[in-house]
Amino acid sequence: MLDYRTHGPSQEQLSLLIGHIYQGSFEDVSWKESLELLREYLDARFVTLSLVAKTALRQEATINVGPIALDQFVQYETEYQKHRPNVETRLGQVYTINDWLTLNRSEFGKFNELLEAGDINHYMGSWVCSLDNIDCFIRVMRARDSDPFVKEEANLISLIAPHFARALEIRSRLAQSEIVNQIYADAMDRLAVGGIVIDENGKILVMNAIAAELMNRRDGITMVNGTVRATSTQDDRALQSLVRAALAGDAGHDEAGRQIAQALSISRPSGARDLGVVVNGIRLGTKVGDRWRSGATIFIRDPECGVRADPAILKQLFGFTQAESALAMQLAKGESLEEAAAELNIRYNTARAHLRSMFAKTGVTRQAELVRILVNGVAPLGCFDKDRLDAVRSA
Repeated sequence: MLDYRTHGPSQEQLSLLIGHIYQGSFEDVSWKESLELLREYLDARFVTLSLVAKTALRQEATINVGPIALDQFVQYETEYQKHRPNVETRLGQVYTINDWLTLNRSEFGKFNELLEAGDINHYMGSWVCSLDNIDCFIRVMRARDSDPFVKEEANLISLIAPHFARALEIRSRLAQSEIVNQIYADAMDRLAVGGIVIDENGKILVMNAIAAELMNRRDGITMVNGTVRATSTQDDRALQSLVRAALAGDAGHDEAGRQIAQALSISRPSGARDLGVVVNGIRLGTKVGDRWRSGATIFIRDPECGVRADPAILKQLFGFTQAESALAMQLAKGESLEEAAAELNIRYNTARAHLRSMFAKTGVTRQAELVRILVNGVAPLGCFDKDRLDAVRSA
C-alpha cells in the first residue's frame, strides 16, 4: 500500500498506472491490469469499472478485480444495482460511503448488508466520464479491518479519471474502425477480390484471405520478402513499375485530386486466364510532420473464380428453383446455354425451359440481361465460402 498521507504515488508509479490505462484500450479484456494496479496502490479488496450504455435498456459491462469468483461477482452486481443508494452524483466528483451516510445510516440498510456480506466497510466511487454513448464509473472497496479512504486517495481517482475517458474514446474509435474494416473485408471476400495494402517500402501491411490464397498458389503472383511479386520476370517489372509510381504519386490524378489507379494483366504458369491487378496510391494514417505517409492498395481478381451465389438468396430475390439457380450460376460464369446444360448434365431443351422461366421471374428477355442482373446485383454478396477462407487463414 502507498502511504498517501505522507507523499502519495511516485512519478514512476503514476506513470505505470496511466500507461496501463491506455494499453487497456487495445486489450481483449480491457483495463484488467490497470485496475489490478489501482487495487494494489489503494490496498483495496475490490476495484470495479462499470461501462453503462446510454440506451433505454441501459446495458452494463463491468470489469472487476479482487478475490471473488465470477458467479459470486455476477450475483453481487445484481444486488448492488438493486440496493445502491439513489444519491445524485456529479461528473468527476469522488464520493465515499460516509458522504452518503452522513444524514441517516438506516436509509441504506440493504446496501450496508451487501457491503458487510463482502467484508467491505470502506467504499469510494466516481462518475469518471460521460461519452456520446456510454458512462463510466469506478468503485473502490476496502475490507472492514482497513483504514478509511483519505482525501489524497480520492485525488488519485480524480487524477486518473481523464485518462480513463481518453482511453475509452480510443477504444470506441478502434471498435468503430474494426467494424468498418470487417464490413469491407467481408464484402471483398464474398466478391472473391484479393486486397493488399503496402507501405512506402512496398512491404505488405495487411491482406485479406483471398489475396493470401492467390499468393499461396504461386500461380502468377506470390510474396517474396514481404513484398508482392509476379512470378513472371516481365510481368514483375511491370507490376513493380506501377507500385513505384503509385507510392511516388506519379500515376496521375483526376479532377478531384484523387490518384488514378493503374492496371495490368498477369500471366499464369498454369495456363489459366490472366489475373487482373489494379494498383492505386493511398495515404496511410495521419499526417507526420509536413507530409502524409504514402502507401498503396493492390486489388487482384481471378477470372477463373466465377460469380457465386447461394440458391437460397436467388430464391429470395427472384423466386428461382434449385435447378434454375444452378443454371443461373453457370451462365454467370460466361458459359453458353449449351455449355451450361452439358456441365449440369441436363438436356438442352430443359435448360431452355429453365431460362424462359428465369426471364419471366426477372422481367428480362435476353440472356445477357439476365447475366448482368446476376453479376451486378446483390446475389454474390450473399454467398460466403467460409470453409475455404477458414482453411486459408489457418494455413
